[in-house]
Amino acid sequence: MASKNLVEAVWKAGVVGAGGAGFPTWKKIDARVETVIVNGAECEPLLRNDQQLMKMEPRRIIRGLELVMKSTGAKRGIIALKKKYTAAIEKFKKEIKEKPPLSLHYLESVYPAGDEFVLVYETTGKVVPGGAIPLQVGVLVSNVETFYNISNAEQGRAVTSRNLTVTGAVREPKTMRLPLGTPLRAAIELAGGPSVRDWVVIAGGPMMGEVISDPDTPVTKTTSSAIVLPPEHPVVTRKTRSLDFDLSTTQAICCQCSYCTLICPRALIGHNFKPHLVMRQLCLGLPFPQSPGLTSATFCCACDLCGVYGCPMNLPIGRLNKQIAADMRNWDWETVPQPEEPTPSPLRPASLVPVSRLTSRLQLQDYDRPAPFDDQKAAVNFVKIPLRQHIGRAAAPVVNQNQKVRKGQIIGDLPRKEIGARVHASISGVVKKVSDDFIAISAS
Repeated sequence: MASKNLVEAVWKAGVVGAGGAGFPTWKKIDARVETVIVNGAECEPLLRNDQQLMKMEPRRIIRGLELVMKSTGAKRGIIALKKKYTAAIEKFKKEIKEKPPLSLHYLESVYPAGDEFVLVYETTGKVVPGGAIPLQVGVLVSNVETFYNISNAEQGRAVTSRNLTVTGAVREPKTMRLPLGTPLRAAIELAGGPSVRDWVVIAGGPMMGEVISDPDTPVTKTTSSAIVLPPEHPVVTRKTRSLDFDLSTTQAICCQCSYCTLICPRALIGHNFKPHLVMRQLCLGLPFPQSPGLTSATFCCACDLCGVYGCPMNLPIGRLNKQIAADMRNWDWETVPQPEEPTPSPLRPASLVPVSRLTSRLQLQDYDRPAPFDDQKAAVNFVKIPLRQHIGRAAAPVVNQNQKVRKGQIIGDLPRKEIGARVHASISGVVKKVSDDFIAISAS
């Protein structure tokens, strides 16, 4: 398939990055690069979906990788996954045996191995400069499920479902493939229901995921997991404290030990980013745009390792960095440029954090259980499909209430050159409601 043909097929299928914020894949692959990397690290505690997808669908994933390599002119394709994913590794070895441009790269079970800047350094030795993207060093990185969806797009199949792990305080942790728009509450019931009386849901991993206030929030193209936890669990309370409380606590007790900087994944690969200096700025009340200490917060990857694992006071450093970066965009502040070439720290190998230790620090060890793939197709009779499941402009409805639709039919569209993604019906049925935000479909 020629370059422009693949870009068009991926556009029509509504493929977006499945492992992050949902950047439209058609735009990402419309480039020229030297290396394409499949991100199979899945480094957040408790998640199981990517490793199981790699074990079940190695051929489709490799097909997606080959398509992107051909489209972008890449000479090298790397599948990066943890060395402990032995079942997936054996499957991939058989599939790439006679394909020299493709190779496997084995990762240690550390966090955040899946950060794309870290992954580029681990697999190629290149350091992506702060504020840049991997494309600027000739590398394209996407999540393993994205390549699976690209392979399907070649065959004219739209993105209508998502692999996700349902785990935590549930009776039967499992990984499932569910239609987009499935309420998280329904996904949890398919996993046996909550095992605690009062509970909340974290969509995504325990480190970078968000607490969901409404359990009927729908599954989207970027929903990697639903983690059920008691409301008083430390992971939940950390994510739901008020920002004013976090800021005042930081100003009161940050001791400038610099442990956050010593463990920061971006600082360790050589970025001119020192989280302790950002905290110092906050503590001194000096939010000046010309300050390199404060404006370097935009280089934060929001992994939250600094506060959860590095800080002896357990301060919310990652959350504050994220808020500063958002404020800078609102105030039109410019990031102070990095003056030197990134040079990885010699302390980096000794500073990597095992996922097992992080799981214990998060007090999640009791929930660290297998979540086997359930290959029984769930009978989902109602979906509420968001029209924005991606970075960029929301899709506009192209169907009407009471209209019959079939699975895979386009229900949300936008102009071809707009940054965004199409949205398709995930089940066949009747459109029950159309709004600017979502389309509800009932199978009955």
